[in-house]
Amino acid sequence: MRRGDGDEAAHAVTTLDRMGEVFAGRYELLDPVANGGMGTIWRVLDRTDGRVKAAKILRQSDAASLLRFVREQSMRIDHTHVVTPMSWAGVDDRVLFTMPLVHGGSVADLLRERGALPVRWVALLTDQLLQALEAVHGAGIVHRDVKPGNLLLDPFPAPGASGPHLRLTDFGIAAPVDEPRMTRASVAIGTPGYMPPEQWHGADPDPRADLYAVGRVALEMLTGERPVAADGPSGAPAPDPEPSGDVARDRLLALIAGATRADPALRPLDASTMRADLAATGLLALPPSPGEDVVVPDRFGPATTGLPPTRGLAAPTAAPTVGPAPSGPPTYRDSGGTAVLGREPTVAFGAGLQPAGPVRPSAVPGVVLVLVGLVGLVVATWLLLG
Repeated sequence: MRRGDGDEAAHAVTTLDRMGEVFAGRYELLDPVANGGMGTIWRVLDRTDGRVKAAKILRQSDAASLLRFVREQSMRIDHTHVVTPMSWAGVDDRVLFTMPLVHGGSVADLLRERGALPVRWVALLTDQLLQALEAVHGAGIVHRDVKPGNLLLDPFPAPGASGPHLRLTDFGIAAPVDEPRMTRASVAIGTPGYMPPEQWHGADPDPRADLYAVGRVALEMLTGERPVAADGPSGAPAPDPEPSGDVARDRLLALIAGATRADPALRPLDASTMRADLAATGLLALPPSPGEDVVVPDRFGPATTGLPPTRGLAAPTAAPTVGPAPSGPPTYRDSGGTAVLGREPTVAFGAGLQPAGPVRPSAVPGVVLVLVGLVGLVVATWLLLG
């Protein structure tokens, strides 16, 4: 037996045992979608409105991971190209928050199934990703894990859709520039192949690190080949893409080369600048090429089960804490739930669903999670300063 096989088997048994569980008397666990560094993603049936949603579940294994979880579920950036949390619940040592279910899967799925994308598609998806990062960076956050697996797609073709629609998700290791770090400065967090050299050395969060990742993602979409992690701890820069002789393709390659400079000072100033550079290439106005046949399938079917909302629910096995996503002015913080150095989950979320209706009063005060989160903040600060 290989090392780790026992752990994987135990995880599989645990997952099978949980299928069909009704979490907090409200969310029925249908099937797991992916495993992230800080939690597991499930498809769940919300029994209050009969809709199928995505949910991230993690155990309160330590104060730092709980604090990351609280921060991620509180992060609400309202933008058409960003996936936003909807509601949360807690039972014993587990907490969960829901998001809409994006039915087209991820860019990683699309690349795995069909290979390289047409130049027009790469330009459109890159522009939408940069729009998402304009909103994220404008909120004072650096995502730090931009990669194909975290770029979700609506099905295409679809009624009323003139092109692909991308949504940035998984803020599990996102970092604000004005709050305590959850890891020591010497720890590198991200996904090899998409991390700039400075991120390997634990540099402070900088939006230009996300732009580097945009360039690597765009290159992968254009070539169908995952970037080699040449940007490792040695700091060796990734080689510039070779010109192809195709005018449209070479314009995109030049944009990619500018975004993936080893020196952050040589990259575009911000997402808006890179968007303007992309628009200046004229690639966003390209018509569909002859024989362009990119299809993003609906991977999950209807967003509802056909069952009416259930209000009279059986009591959960443990007293739950349930609550909506935070209201009022948005709070932008870093969070937990993404790959750390190499684990690359593929998650499918979605849009167009409304938050669930009222739920039963909480049996455990919501302040419990807040207090534990504050403890996590104290611990994280002590670790950072110690």
